[in-house]
Formats: sequence, C-alpha cells, structure tokens
Amino acid sequence: MMGSLGALLLFNSTDDVDFFSHLEMHLRQDHPPLCGRNHMAYRSSYFPVKDVIDGDMCEQFPTLPIDVQKKIADELDRTPGEILKKLEEVRNKSV
Repeated sequence: MMGSLGALLLFNSTDDVDFFSHLEMHLRQDHPPLCGRNHMAYRSSYFPVKDVIDGDMCEQFPTLPIDVQKKIADELDRTPGEILKKLEEVRNKSV
C-alpha cells in the first residue's frame, strides 16, 4: 500500500519564503528528477501550483554530494550547515 502524509505550513517571514523558493529553484536545476519529468509540469498536472514550496524536494538537499551542496549554498549566500539548520527548523515546526 502506498500513501503519503502532507502538511501545509505558514512561513513566519518573507525571508523564509524567499529562501525556500530559491532553494527549490536551485534544486530543480542542479538535481533533476530521476524519471526525467519536468518538476513544475508534474506538480501542476492536476491543479496549478502557486506560492507553495515543495518540501520533499527541499528535503533532498542533505542527500546531495557535498560539492553540489556548497555550490547551492554559495548561490544562496549561506553555508551548507545554515541550510541544513533551516530545513531542520521547518521539519520540527511541522511535528
């Protein structure tokens, strides 16, 4: 049996919205899906997605090779550790 558990969380600040939307954008470019599908087309296949961050995609950041993590972190003006901490904060907020 397959299934999932999802949650919608509100961000406390526009800085968080900007951070996670840029993180998602960089992950979409640097870590495309294995099946080759366009991520945005897949997410919008039933309903258009607007102003919603894909948390599952952001959670893939720790699984990336360290050089890719550093590249993305540099583009976001952060360190990989800061990004991991931010992901953990949001994860703990949802529990």
